Amino acid sequence: MNRAFLLALAFCVFTAAAASPALAEGKIGVASMAQVTAQSQPGQEAEKQLQTQFGKERGDLEAQAAALDKKAEDLNKQAAALSDKARADKAMEIQTQARDFEAKRADFAQRLNDVQQAITAQMQDILTKACINYGSQNGYDIIIDGAVIMYASDATNVTAGLVEEVNKVWKAQGGKFNLGGKAPAKK
Repeated sequence: MNRAFLLALAFCVFTAAAASPALAEGKIGVASMAQVTAQSQPGQEAEKQLQTQFGKERGDLEAQAAALDKKAEDLNKQAAALSDKARADKAMEIQTQARDFEAKRADFAQRLNDVQQAITAQMQDILTKACINYGSQNGYDIIIDGAVIMYASDATNVTAGLVEEVNKVWKAQGGKFNLGGKAPAKK
C-alpha cells in the first residue's frame, strides 16, 4: 500500500478525532493491513499469479546476469594472455550481450510493474470495501492500519475479522483479478 497515503489518512483521522470529541469517543478498529493482505485469499492469489507469470522469466534473467558476470570475470582473467584484437572482440561481445540483457530486464520490469499496479489497485478496492462492510456491521467508526499506530490495545485489533471480510468481498467480485490484458508478452 502507498505509505504516503496511509500517513495522510492517519493524520486526517487524528486531526478529526482531536477536533471532534464525539468522534474521539467512537469505536476504533486497528488492523495490520499487511497481515490482512498476506493472509487473505486475494493476497495469496496475487503472489501466486505474479510467481506464475513472472517467476520463470525472473529466474532466467538472474541466470543471464550471472553468465554475463562470469564472462566479464573470465575476460579479466584472460586479458593478459589475449591479443589486443581478441580482447577488444570479447569486450565488444560482452557489451553487446549486456545491452541486450538490459533491454530485456527493463521490459520485464515494466511488465511486472504494470501487473503489480493493476493488482494493487484492485486489492486497495477490496480492502476499502471490506473495511466499510466490517466497520458498519460491527459498529466501528474508524478502522485504521496498525502500521501507523504507535500503540493500540489488543481489544482494538480487527485483523482477523478483516481477513474474513476481504475473502467475502473477493468471492463476491468473482475471485479473480481483472488484469485487462496485462499478461506478460515475452519478446
